[in-house]
Formats: sequence, structure tokens, C-alpha cells
Amino acid sequence: MKSLWKSILDGLTYKDLAGKRQPRVYTIITGLILLLLLTAGGMAALNRYLLMSRVLDTPVPVSIPAQATETLETEAPATLQPEDGAAIECPTDSADWSLTPTYASKNYNVIQPACVYQGLERTIAWALAIREGYSRSEATGQLGFTAMPMRQVKTVTIPANAKGLADVPVSFIPPNPDLTEWRLDANGEAAVTYALRGCFRTSTVVGNRVEIWGGEYPVICLVVEDAENTHIVYSLNGHTYTSIAKPTRSFLLFGYLEDGYWVWLGTQNDPKLEITDPQANANERLSIATMYDSQPWDAKWLMDVHHLVMQSPPENWRSMTDENEKQAILNGISTGQNGTAP
Repeated sequence: MKSLWKSILDGLTYKDLAGKRQPRVYTIITGLILLLLLTAGGMAALNRYLLMSRVLDTPVPVSIPAQATETLETEAPATLQPEDGAAIECPTDSADWSLTPTYASKNYNVIQPACVYQGLERTIAWALAIREGYSRSEATGQLGFTAMPMRQVKTVTIPANAKGLADVPVSFIPPNPDLTEWRLDANGEAAVTYALRGCFRTSTVVGNRVEIWGGEYPVICLVVEDAENTHIVYSLNGHTYTSIAKPTRSFLLFGYLEDGYWVWLGTQNDPKLEITDPQANANERLSIATMYDSQPWDAKWLMDVHHLVMQSPPENWRSMTDENEKQAILNGISTGQNGTAP
């Protein structure tokens, strides 16, 4: 053992003229390389820890009690295109989907096949369109729906932990079909982006039976709405009002019905997170969406995929701050409606 240790020591060091051992040049270089690798590994681990801390702070999936639904227009489901060229129809029965957990969360899952997301994206496009100057009825017609793809519920049940459930209040947008709004930044550009945060089944296997707690929605997806706008312009029945807004991240819930159709179930009342660093927020949004086999959805995506360009806001919209106009719009929203402010 002593001879082995002496051989190793002689290989790494040498004796100078004074008889003292000095490290060889390649020993110093190797040590520096190891130090750099350890530093890089430590930074990567710290970065992952910070990212996961942010991800795990987001709300957990939800369930919705059964609600009466309206029939939506039927269109051909998406298809898969394998390497041999034969088209395979995308499965519309959620029982045929595979939901796989990610390292970020045990509750939020990736859906396979990815073609399932096409139906969700169509409803996301509707949500984007009504933030870009299309009335609810216009967006409904432009995207081929026969009814607004949304439902109105007051509370949802979420899995608060591995064994328990908790009720969470949600809000919904005013359903007035003629209401028009714009979410604009300081330059008057559309400033809302959506991104997927994962999906989950609304049923639990207990022993040898399945407990269904999601009503008519077998799968629900959580989507973030990053509204980086500084102004909101509302228009209804000839009245226009502009309010100041603070860039905010909200969490939206979309439930699957059948035949490829998804509906917007509402927005969680809490949390509402202020966006203070748009670039860091965008980087995190892209990273998480990619992890869920998806991509961010914004004004450019809406234009490229669905050919819907933001409608021009009213002239001089910045100066339209008359409180009488605001009250007239609120009166118009409440007349015959049960909606609340968005």
C-alpha cells in the first residue's frame, strides 16, 4: 500500500533542489479543470433549484362540478402522420391519451399524443382574440364555434396535496357577446401571452374503483396568462373607456368535453403575480411550455396559425378615461348578464 501511495505521489509531484515536494504542471491544470467543473455543476444545480421553486409555487390542478353545456360545432379531428405516410386520426377519447408526470410536478402532466393540444389551442385562440379587439361573438364565429367556448363556475376543487382536496374560487370574463376589449402595452401593441403548465385527469383510483371528481371534464389543463399590458380598452354599445393596468400573471383553467373540444372554465382568483422582469418571465414561460411539449401562444401565433390580426383600437384611446363612459359599459355588461369584471 505504501509503495502504491508513493507511486501516485511521485506521479503527481516532484522534489525540488531543497527536497520539498512541488505539484507538477499537469497536476495544477487538472486541478483547475476539476474546480471549474465543480463550479459549473453547482451553478446548474442552483439554477434548477430556483426554477423548480418557481414552478412548484404555481397553483395545482383543479376539478369542476358538472355543468350544463351547449353543443359546439363539429369539425374533423386532428390526424397523426407516421413515417409510412398513412394518416392516423388523433384520439378524441381521453381514455386513449397518455398523461405522463414531469420532474417539475406530480400533478401536472404531459399529454401524448401531442395532437390532442390542437383542440386546446383553438380555445386558447378564442381567449387571445377577445383580448385583441374581437367581440365575443366575432371571435366565436371566426374560429368556427357555434357557442362561446367558456363555462361559468364559482368554485373548483383542487388536489391540495397527495391525499386531500380543497375548494378554490374562480372568476370568469363578462359573457356579453358584444363587449370588445384590447390589452395594450405603452406602444399600443397586443401584450398578452398564454402558455401551458400541464394537464391532469379529474379522477382518482382508490383500491379497485375509480372516483370521478371532475364532473363532465375528464381532463383539465392549467394555462398561464401573462398580461404584460399597461392599459385595457373596453368598448360596448358606442361607449369606450381606458383603464390603467399592471402587468400580471394569472392562471386559467381549460376543461376537455369531447370530440376534441375544450372550454375555458375560469381564472383562479389567487394567485395573481405581478410581472416585474418581462424577459426573465418570458424565458421561464418558454422553458416550462417546452417541457410540456407545447409553446407559448401570443399575437404572432394567432396571426400565423389562425390568420387573426389585432383589430385597430379606437383613436385617442389613451385619453378615453371618462367615468361616465365606464359606468355606461358596466351597465351594459350587467344588463341581462351574470358576468363580472374581467
